[in-house]
Amino acid sequence: MACSTTARATPVVARHGAPAARRSTQNTRRGVTVPTRAVTAPSSASPEVVMLGEDLQMLSAAVAAAGLTEALAGGASLTVFAPSDAAFTRMCDDLQLSKEAVLGLDNLADILTYHVVDGTVTSADLRDGEVPTLNTRFALDIKGATVNGAGITRADVTVGSLTVHTIDTVLFPPWAAPAKVLTPQQVLAFEGWAPEVINGRLAMLGFLTCVVQEVATGHSFTQQFGDNFGIFAAQVQLWAFASLAPSFSSNEGYTANPFTMEASRTWQEVFKGGPWGPEARKIFTPEVEQLNGRASMVGIASLIVVETMMGHALF
Repeated sequence: MACSTTARATPVVARHGAPAARRSTQNTRRGVTVPTRAVTAPSSASPEVVMLGEDLQMLSAAVAAAGLTEALAGGASLTVFAPSDAAFTRMCDDLQLSKEAVLGLDNLADILTYHVVDGTVTSADLRDGEVPTLNTRFALDIKGATVNGAGITRADVTVGSLTVHTIDTVLFPPWAAPAKVLTPQQVLAFEGWAPEVINGRLAMLGFLTCVVQEVATGHSFTQQFGDNFGIFAAQVQLWAFASLAPSFSSNEGYTANPFTMEASRTWQEVFKGGPWGPEARKIFTPEVEQLNGRASMVGIASLIVVETMMGHALF
């Protein structure tokens, strides 16, 4: 069941002020136009409860459910990159979660604080690079007018001491996203990514091993296969399991699909500080792996045909 945002959200910020005067402007930076709105309240007015925003009801409810109301209402200057109700709805659909399930997540506070930056950061202040968050463990990645790839749909809304930028995606810190519910049948579907990727990896391993062993022993591929069937079967199972295991992980960020791995915050964190950095990943891309896998599958088939016609090993 997808998230429903029709119910009135829980108030999250209590400030002094009468109904706020609003003005609409347009903020353009790096060629991207972002609607902006400033909301102010006279300090002499009577106390009033202020919502994060009309289209931020789900976020307001999540803040209350996570016990973060006082943190946001404490008067400290904070900047919130606030997922819209539409963003929460898409997230619920993608992860097959209900609104109640989202509000009941054990790590909800960690997820929400990942959207909050200390101090006042306007859209004009945004610069490419990492920005620390109240999550403390993980930073946001700012590029142009995007935050972790999420677009800013409305910027510079002032709610009490908060500066709110509405974004079109719910952000998850590494190791925080619940798993998408996938069955083995879905992962191994013929039209999916897994069959060709796994067959390609096995073909690359098999072709290289076969050539090396032919040079060393003079045995053909079919003879090697017959003499070492047990070892071959064990390797197939091991490599298939290693390729598929992340798909059945309890964490959505550990995607096993090489074509979506680069966009995963979890894998980006895993790659940090290791030899498999951004430059290396630009060279050995999923497309390159796919091409090598296809070439290896053709190579093995051709080798079997040629050696069968010759009656002996090619190498």
